[in-house]
Amino acid sequence: MTSDSFSSSLRAYRERGFFKEIKILRGIERESLRVDKSGKISQKNHPKNLGSPLTNSDITTDFAEALVELVTPTFESPEELFDHLNLLHRFLYSELVDEMLWNFSMPCAFTNEKEIRIAEYGNSNSGMLKHVYRKGLRLRYGSIMQCVSGIHYNFSFTKNSWKTLDNNPSQSYVNEKYLGMIRNIKRNFWFILEQFGASPITHKSYLFEREHSLEKYNANDLFLPYATSLRMSDVGYQSNIQDSLKISYNNLDEFINALVKGIKTPVKKFNDIGMFDDAGIAQQISTGILQIENELYDIVRPKRSGPSGSRPASLLKTGGIEYLELRGIDVNPFIPEGIDVSKIKLLDIYITHSLISESPLISDKEIEEIKANQKIMVSKGRLKNVMLSKNGDLISLAELRKNFLAELEQTAEALDEYSEGYLKAFHLEINKNMLQSEKILAEMDVKGFEFQEYALNQSKKIAENFDSSDISDFYALTNSAQASIENLRNLEESSSMDINKYVELYNSKI
Repeated sequence: MTSDSFSSSLRAYRERGFFKEIKILRGIERESLRVDKSGKISQKNHPKNLGSPLTNSDITTDFAEALVELVTPTFESPEELFDHLNLLHRFLYSELVDEMLWNFSMPCAFTNEKEIRIAEYGNSNSGMLKHVYRKGLRLRYGSIMQCVSGIHYNFSFTKNSWKTLDNNPSQSYVNEKYLGMIRNIKRNFWFILEQFGASPITHKSYLFEREHSLEKYNANDLFLPYATSLRMSDVGYQSNIQDSLKISYNNLDEFINALVKGIKTPVKKFNDIGMFDDAGIAQQISTGILQIENELYDIVRPKRSGPSGSRPASLLKTGGIEYLELRGIDVNPFIPEGIDVSKIKLLDIYITHSLISESPLISDKEIEEIKANQKIMVSKGRLKNVMLSKNGDLISLAELRKNFLAELEQTAEALDEYSEGYLKAFHLEINKNMLQSEKILAEMDVKGFEFQEYALNQSKKIAENFDSSDISDFYALTNSAQASIENLRNLEESSSMDINKYVELYNSKI
């Protein structure tokens, strides 16, 4: 049963012609570790024929040299987006020699952290800054945590899409709409954890010398029996220190100020690490709660694109919100690309629902409620009779799901006015008899595998999908890769500033 306020709002959006006039732009950033055929993290450099990870907009690296990130442009249809993501995978595999992608969010087994090489970006000022940032992450959180992989979904409505709601939508109006969407995305994040969670288990080396509350699955693996996404749990890609910022997304200026506060507020243990190593070279960008804006580990972030070297906080301050980055999505290990068309459409439905629904401002109390719900869902979201909190009251997940799915179904039906196939995709996803997190543990149980063996076998199966690729359609990607190498050379030739001074200059821009 849908709420009266939602039904009324949806009806108003449809009567204004919103769904017939909207244009959605969506893109994906997909992370994955390169591993050798035995399932060990690759010690090879980023393949040269893939271009420079600093200047190639298609394929880059994240924390580690072996942590590949495939980046799509934005597309107007889920099908076009998926086709391009598939193309990027095929191009990548055409350049891998005796390697493959580890098709899971939780990483492969490690012997020690020294196996993980921090990504290198050359000798330009901007490249060295990225490397220093990663050195800081290693010192703050350790390298193993940084090797968790996920999918970031970038979503926006074009400016003209808002005109059915406001004749002359200002950037301030758009900002408020996106902030309202963020608040609702966070309120209903339990749904993403349930439907997209695919990391209920990990090799014990992931928790190397870290405290945790996971249970033993076998001699080498740790898990929680009803977990959905350990990646999004306290042992995942998180930082409890950041909770002190109490970011609410009620107001864009408040959000920006919180980011700046995070960068400028020193933390004793980060201070103790020091800004510089024994050789006097920068090993952190700052000693604050955040080194830079992108160190904010949240499930969704407001974003604006800009020139290389720009500060994200400054871009948001001057230009406002351009798109949302949904970051809480696990890699689906049963899909070669980590996500497919029907799941992309489910994300469209979920995010559009966050726009239509009422979105009151979030209080400090609700911030704690959202955090508590996330903790419950990641650790025992598949447990029968699990209870979550809504507006201070306990409600069963079954009841919450029933009402929420009814609203999503109506949203999907409305989105069919924009582009056919949303209602069909919704039913396809919701009616699956097993969640991804459940399927992983069920298959491991049946086959008697440890996680390393299971994930390696599954990743090998996935890699076989790309072994006999047709290279005829790689022309544009090959040209882009070659151009990125030339762009890197030009950058390095024009970079003359000492890295310590460059870090100082970068910090002065905030």
